[in-house]
Amino acid sequence: MKIKEIKPIHFDIDIKIKAPPSKSYTHRALFVSALAEGRSKIIDPLISDDTNYTITCLKQLGINIKEDPNNEGLIFVIEGSGGDLKEPTAPLYIGNSGTTLRFLMAIASLVNGVVTIDGDEEVRKRPVKGLEDSLMKLGIIIDSNRGCPPVRISSNGIIGGETVLEPRESSQYLSALLMASPYAHSSMKIKVTGQIPSSPYVEMTLEVMEKFGVRVQRKDFSDFFISPSKYVGCEYIVEGDFSNSSYFMAVAAISGGKLDIENLNNNSKQADKVFVDILEKMGCEVSWYDKSLTLKGGELKGIDIDMKKSPDIVPTLAVVSAFAKGPTKIYNIETLRFKETDRLSAVANELSKIGCKVEEGNDYLVITPGKLNGAEIETYKDHRMAMSFAVAGLFIKGIKILDPDCVSKSYPSFWKDFSKISGGIN
Repeated sequence: MKIKEIKPIHFDIDIKIKAPPSKSYTHRALFVSALAEGRSKIIDPLISDDTNYTITCLKQLGINIKEDPNNEGLIFVIEGSGGDLKEPTAPLYIGNSGTTLRFLMAIASLVNGVVTIDGDEEVRKRPVKGLEDSLMKLGIIIDSNRGCPPVRISSNGIIGGETVLEPRESSQYLSALLMASPYAHSSMKIKVTGQIPSSPYVEMTLEVMEKFGVRVQRKDFSDFFISPSKYVGCEYIVEGDFSNSSYFMAVAAISGGKLDIENLNNNSKQADKVFVDILEKMGCEVSWYDKSLTLKGGELKGIDIDMKKSPDIVPTLAVVSAFAKGPTKIYNIETLRFKETDRLSAVANELSKIGCKVEEGNDYLVITPGKLNGAEIETYKDHRMAMSFAVAGLFIKGIKILDPDCVSKSYPSFWKDFSKISGGIN
């Protein structure tokens, strides 16, 4: 297995970077523009393993997607289907992209025919039972492996009516239903039972839908009503990603140095924008200038924090907590057990390796800093584990990241960008 050793830095951090494009917004723009009427241009999209799987699958459903590079960056040109998707001639392969899996399940219900969705051994552990049950209430026939992929969807292309959704494992269930809903043949009502984890991601979905011309009526996060309508093709600019910027924020926070990040929207609906506020609460200084964030590290202190709405940045927060004064409790994070791996246990295991005392509960972690030491970090084929613990390696001698190339799932240029800070990666 490939191993990447991180060399500690011995200088003050004072750097400027540009945030990579948002994976979450790229996914949503791809799916919505594929259903839209007319041509769309997605400007500055993220290219990664996950988004490439989405593009390949959409092409199998008859969508024409072309890359149009120009002097300013990359543009996807997409000829929308108007909701008229073709039956694929082969299974749709999604690798380990949970987003692609869940969004495709709802979109595939608009196909008159049979669609099979499958992926690698890891994605075959990702739950879809809540979405499966909800689609079946709309008349779709679904066969799965006990609520996990592979998933076989049989439909006459007609959906509509009322359904109930229990989204405990993922907010993507609701986002998927919402994106497909304008092409229902009758008005669609979605009643949500229980709390939605990561609810800001649903807000992001509604924002993209509105950009393409569809507004959803709703009562908070409990009831949604969508009349038959159409998306209209448009130009969509993908904003910078707070999730993938969090690693560089963490470096500044731990080092006490200064970081300027361009291409971040202070009014963003991204769930992980909250990381900026968390670091400020822990002792950092934060300033916004137009679409640029300046973050200065300070003396970090442990906190108690509910991360139900933003679980993806828990690994980064956990690593920062290892360098704080006093324990940090991170709670309401049960959904981490349904990610690329059981991310809650994975974070606990690897923090323990480097010298932290970690208490792992069903839906929480308590992290007490200790005398930190080097270790081989198992990434569990999880991109966020690799990137988070790379940060630790800048301040702890002997951190080695196993399977470092797993970052290609969401941030293929991570190691290149990270080397601009560290200057010392083997």
